[in-house]
Amino acid sequence: MSKLGVLYGVGVGPGDPGLITFNAFRVLKAVPVIAMPDSGREGDSVALTVVRGALDEGLLDKKEILKLYLPMTKEAGSLRRARLDATRVIAECLKEGLDVAFITLGDPLFYSTFSYLVPLLKEILPEAGVATVSGVTSITAASASIGAPLTEADESVAVVPATYGMEEIRNALEHHDTVVLMKINKVLDGVLNLLGEMGLTGMAVYIGRASWPGEEIVRDVESLRGRKVDYFSMMIIRKGA
Repeated sequence: MSKLGVLYGVGVGPGDPGLITFNAFRVLKAVPVIAMPDSGREGDSVALTVVRGALDEGLLDKKEILKLYLPMTKEAGSLRRARLDATRVIAECLKEGLDVAFITLGDPLFYSTFSYLVPLLKEILPEAGVATVSGVTSITAASASIGAPLTEADESVAVVPATYGMEEIRNALEHHDTVVLMKINKVLDGVLNLLGEMGLTGMAVYIGRASWPGEEIVRDVESLRGRKVDYFSMMIIRKGA
């Protein structure tokens, strides 16, 4: 068998091309194939837009772009089938000796599809090489935008998808000094109700599209009640801040 290509999970940062790391830039320049998830959600195309902002357009045009269908669903059977199909496409490239960069917003091992594809690749092509190129997360970008640390000294921090449920959020708020709530767009009013009940409204900051040109920071979070907020949004609650 000819030498196999390597699959790179490449974090391209939260949205600002300037936050792509040097290692990510180096890999993206070198690989002949760039793969990306395609669910129809905006974030999938944003990752490629970030890469376009970092690489010379002529260089990017010479690369093969693989759009891999990976639906946004919680149905286990559909998810596994889609992930297997996507992994098989990547495996065929690797068999041809082509290195593949699977791009993702933020970090490839932090709430990313990449972490699900790696074990499947090991099932399909056990000898394939896999490498991870870390990226700046939206959480650290948001912390920088609001000018506040996520944690100091012996403080603890929790990252919670807000869609997990209000009791899980309450538990995190009760037991940690800082709580980062991801994916708040669908449950914003419920989160505001809980913060009011716990007396934490004044300690929360909303950040939408951290590091992007259209970034939005709202410190009076109650003013957001009833508003449809961006998919790429989060809330940071730092008690005692």
